[in-house]
Amino acid sequence: MSAVDAPHIDAADLVLRFNSAPLCGAAGQRVDVLLLNRARVYTSKRINPIALHRASEVWVNDLETNGQVDWLFEKECKPRYLGFGPIEKARKNLANYDPFQKSNPTTGASIIAELLDRRPDASIHLFGFTHQGKQHTHDWDAEKSWINDLIEEGRIVAFRTNGDPARRSQTAKVEYWARFLEMQAKHYLYNKLLHSSAETKGRIFGIDA
Repeated sequence: MSAVDAPHIDAADLVLRFNSAPLCGAAGQRVDVLLLNRARVYTSKRINPIALHRASEVWVNDLETNGQVDWLFEKECKPRYLGFGPIEKARKNLANYDPFQKSNPTTGASIIAELLDRRPDASIHLFGFTHQGKQHTHDWDAEKSWINDLIEEGRIVAFRTNGDPARRSQTAKVEYWARFLEMQAKHYLYNKLLHSSAETKGRIFGIDA
């Protein structure tokens, strides 16, 4: 994302960031909702500590019975489990682009489908959507085609601004590392000391450890 995108992000009515939210604190300061997919629920140590600290809500794109957010997240932000609804809605929208439905929708595609269904009159602005990634379980081309059609229809707006990439200021870097160390300490406290590793594993994976 470009540095010039930051004011647009911070001026939004609701700012939703995905998964590790790496650019929170660089490309804009706000995050109202942090949305996690199932694969990232248990990687709290890799999530941007600024995003975790500032998010008032954490949404999880899965069923609670499949495993819960670890004890640190439970303490920091009360998680809300969305179930499979958003994923199924995205899969339905992508059927015309991925007829064999061989891939799993991304977190971004899932929440877009959910918002379009629940808030059809909402103005959805996308930042940082490159439709690229290392995961081979997603059909990036299908999602790109779907998003481009939504843009042409005027249902969403995608910001693809050229310019210098968003970077943290020196003050923001200090805050990031301070929050990172704080989060590491809390992670150890809640997931290792106050609760055993077995308890934490059972909570996260939804199994008896």
